[in-house]
Amino acid sequence: MSSAATMLCAEPLTAAAFAPYGQVIECAGRDSYAINAGSSQRFTDLAQIECDAGGRLALSIFRADAQALPCRLHTLERHPLGSQAFVPLAGQRFVVVVADGPDTASARAFISDGRQGVNFRRGVWHHPLLALEAGDFLVADRLGPGNNCDEVDIGPQEKTVCV
Repeated sequence: MSSAATMLCAEPLTAAAFAPYGQVIECAGRDSYAINAGSSQRFTDLAQIECDAGGRLALSIFRADAQALPCRLHTLERHPLGSQAFVPLAGQRFVVVVADGPDTASARAFISDGRQGVNFRRGVWHHPLLALEAGDFLVADRLGPGNNCDEVDIGPQEKTVCV
């Protein structure tokens, strides 16, 4: 599909590796406590949701089509007014691509095991959702006045993601 120089291979999604970009949303290794007369376990504060004073937090469902790998990256985006979280609702795996700037020179790719979600910090450049299996994702992000989505076409800087 493309030369080895343009390949970006996904690494396992871990809290430590993803920390510069946001938080991994998962129960594994997290403290919890019993609620509802012991019928449920609560895992609290799994991500630091950011939303500027002019907006509000909204929950949405993104219904994603499956993407076959390897696939070419085409766009990077960031949300300057709030964070954005993705949580798979049916255990579907997905690839997360992040970068330090609006190009792929510093890009990193991570693969979720399907029990993990992510919360991108405000302003973190990332590729749109790359679901490996079709399904619904719960998305928490900011709605309100102002432009909360900067997008760049990465065209000639294309990289291909693989696992």
